[in-house]
Amino acid sequence: MKAIVVFIITGLLTIPGYTLAGTSNISSNGTPHHPAFVESRDDLVNVQVAHRSSPSHPMAPNTADVNIIELLQQLNEPLILGYLENLTSFGPRETGTPSCDQAAHYIFDTFQNMGLVVRYHNYTDATVSGSNVEATLYGNDTTNIFIICGHYDSVAAGPGADDDGSGVAAVLAAAEIMRNYDFDHTVRFVAFSGEEQGLIGSYHYVQDAYNSNESIVAVLNADMIGFTATGSDGIVGKIFENPASEWIVSFTQDISVIYSDYIGIQLFPQGETWGSDHYYFWEYGYDAVFYHEYHFNDYYHSANDTIDRMNITYSTRFSRLILATLAQMAQQPVQQRPVLEISSISGGLGVTAQINNIGDANASDVKATILITGGLFNLINVQSTSEQTVLNAQGSMQSKAMVFRLGKILITVAADASNADQVTKQATGFLLGPFVLEVVIAP
Repeated sequence: MKAIVVFIITGLLTIPGYTLAGTSNISSNGTPHHPAFVESRDDLVNVQVAHRSSPSHPMAPNTADVNIIELLQQLNEPLILGYLENLTSFGPRETGTPSCDQAAHYIFDTFQNMGLVVRYHNYTDATVSGSNVEATLYGNDTTNIFIICGHYDSVAAGPGADDDGSGVAAVLAAAEIMRNYDFDHTVRFVAFSGEEQGLIGSYHYVQDAYNSNESIVAVLNADMIGFTATGSDGIVGKIFENPASEWIVSFTQDISVIYSDYIGIQLFPQGETWGSDHYYFWEYGYDAVFYHEYHFNDYYHSANDTIDRMNITYSTRFSRLILATLAQMAQQPVQQRPVLEISSISGGLGVTAQINNIGDANASDVKATILITGGLFNLINVQSTSEQTVLNAQGSMQSKAMVFRLGKILITVAADASNADQVTKQATGFLLGPFVLEVVIAP
């Protein structure tokens, strides 16, 4: 029995994408962030969509850029404080109320006065109807889109200065500064409503983007970036990510180091969470991160979530971090890169897996491994590896494994390359001598 337990634990730790590493960075302080009227992830919409290939993403910088420094110098405390004061002047902004609508009009007019292309993204839901506000700064390339977002609604109890006036202030400040510059890629500045009712506004927004086949490269969601419980909190922050979005974490961390004189915030990765507007971007296959203050705001969802309990210096520096990340991404060409995909696992005489390169660059030193385990008395543990020096863009290769036994089996296929991320896929089947039958790919 002990051997089986050890085998299971060891197996979990060696499955690509499953990790226990880094949990020491997770802060346990405060209540986990979640919308006011939603208690668990089970209360959200269950999204079932076809796999979509991610667009190529920009590479993190190595040195400071004078253009980015110029942007950072313009994002100051009076700018952030001014937007916060304007947003909170409407009082509580619960979605569906006149005060929330007034805040939407203010955001719309502010974007419009900046000379941006602005629109209301209206939605109707069984819970509440509302409007997201979207402003667009078109780049030289209009295909790839980078998004900075926050939610402008609040709970009925209070004015939501930190939750999430701080995030929307960062969005507005970024728009105010970036509008005067040209970028390679299109940038969207989005203020969501319906967040407190269960991420409703962002759900409808992302659903429409997915159905329109929009190429969203990265989403930077700012939600509660203005509170510090202690003096030392002013130099640290959290960032939540899923495995596909870890490149944004690395990118942002590099930005914080390169421009430390203007930012001065160290980010600690936290892993996944469903509690803010980044979530449905993940569900629809887009890369996104969620920026959050290090210690949770004690006045969250209350009448005391006011500006006087915020740290404006911290909020400004956090906003600079997000601005620099966004601008650096949007100003450089997206690098062509290979993207591996395991398109099929089939049976017959042995197991055959097909690996495709669906990216726009050749993959180098490709390795595909098939691991077959299980069988009668769990005696099967067969591994076969295929290698290919170059797998051309839009090309494919096959890997095959032979085994001779009896019983139910688990098939694990992994593929990677020296210049591409690893992908894995599992399937079950039944082994009858050398023949693999009833192969079913795991969802």
